[in-house]
Amino acid sequence: MPLLILSQSSISQHIRHILEFYHEFLVGMQRKEIDFDLRKRSKLLEVDREYTLKFIASLQNQFQIGIEDFPLSVRVSTHEKEIRPTLNTSSFRELSYCNEHSIHHMAFIKIALTHSFPHITVPEGFGIAYSTQYASQFTSSN
Repeated sequence: MPLLILSQSSISQHIRHILEFYHEFLVGMQRKEIDFDLRKRSKLLEVDREYTLKFIASLQNQFQIGIEDFPLSVRVSTHEKEIRPTLNTSSFRELSYCNEHSIHHMAFIKIALTHSFPHITVPEGFGIAYSTQYASQFTSSN
């Protein structure tokens, strides 16, 4: 459901967004060019729990096969719609980007859950970058 704290987007929209980035990563690996703007924006991932669980299982299966690091390119957007340069990158670099991007959206999800569904317990590190978690451990132990 749309939540005011998320500017009328929903938790499920953020989950869909995360999942579709990983899907585009896998599709782009086959093409040797990743274009995250090509994601489908599937409404089913937002509203159909069973479909979403199957989609997640499919992603997990593909990742369990393993990811090799190799050069590829990524197409990016700019503030000018017609300008979409292609940058050199690697599969591991883009997988790392997907991970950091996921954590960023998980932070939004955590805010929404804490604000709108306070009865739901959110794990301590959920939505917090690993570097921030490590820095917090370091500063709290000194």
